[in-house]
Amino acid sequence: MDDKIENVIKEYPVHVTGKRRIRGAILLETKEGLFTLVNYRESLAKLEFEERVKEQLIGRGFADVDQGIQNSQGEWLTKDNYGNPYLMKRWYLGRECNLRETEEVAAAARHLAELHGAMVLPGAETEAVPEGVADIISRHTREMKRVYNYIRNKKKKNDMEIHLLNQFKHFYEQAEMAGEMLEELDGGKMERDAVAQGKVCHGSYNYHNILLLEKQRIATVNFERCEYGLQLMDFYGFLRKLMEKNNWEKRRGIRTIEAYQQSCGWEAEEGKLLYILLLFPEKFWKQMNFYYNGKKAWMSMKNFDKLKKIEAQELARRKFLREVKGVLF
Repeated sequence: MDDKIENVIKEYPVHVTGKRRIRGAILLETKEGLFTLVNYRESLAKLEFEERVKEQLIGRGFADVDQGIQNSQGEWLTKDNYGNPYLMKRWYLGRECNLRETEEVAAAARHLAELHGAMVLPGAETEAVPEGVADIISRHTREMKRVYNYIRNKKKKNDMEIHLLNQFKHFYEQAEMAGEMLEELDGGKMERDAVAQGKVCHGSYNYHNILLLEKQRIATVNFERCEYGLQLMDFYGFLRKLMEKNNWEKRRGIRTIEAYQQSCGWEAEEGKLLYILLLFPEKFWKQMNFYYNGKKAWMSMKNFDKLKKIEAQELARRKFLREVKGVLF
């Protein structure tokens, strides 16, 4: 391990017995337990908010979070010889949630609902409301149209560009419908109310950040994107990834929705909002965005394969959207 990392570790009250690199961090085995060392790229103010959220969760009985450790000077961050800031966090011996296992996913959904009940912090009135869902959907819809016009006006088109043009009308209609439904729902008020109430989102509740431990415990890690806002966005991101990984299988999706909803409860408006979020073709928009912002002189086979997978899953996705309405609102 680099000498610069050794110098950082020396600033903490731990006795290291082993270390290795893992996803985005260095795992430290110590006499005091497991820890990770990460190069922290957010602001100190963001880190302090993140640790406030974790402290709140611990106080409410959710001890299995990757709480930060202060160094010997009582500071959250320690700089290496090159001035790079590092954060040490508690870590856990467990495995990531398996999106193929229905009951594991349901347990993770229930856990998220319980976390959301505890993730309410005062002081949100001083925070700026993040970009709203309506604004995001509107912006992404405009971006889809811009990319479509760009491709349509090209004289020579590759196979991926032809696929994007052929699929565009169907997905663009979904995007417009989602925007219209969201305007009727007044999602902006829902977001403002959530911020005013001090509700906090994890920001990245995916299977990488859900660790299954012994005795049916669940550790939640990587809160770097937590912020005040609509907590339903956490569940939407988790559910969408689950459905994409499982070809939009209705039974698995409804089981997951019921597990979350039964643990936290929601109003009909929230169920409708979740439907709107699922209706918007986010995966198709992402592929258009990757194409437009990438090298257009050559075709990425990886992105082309993803586009074909979206096309292959669309029939199952549409069926799920039709049948899930009765569950959501």
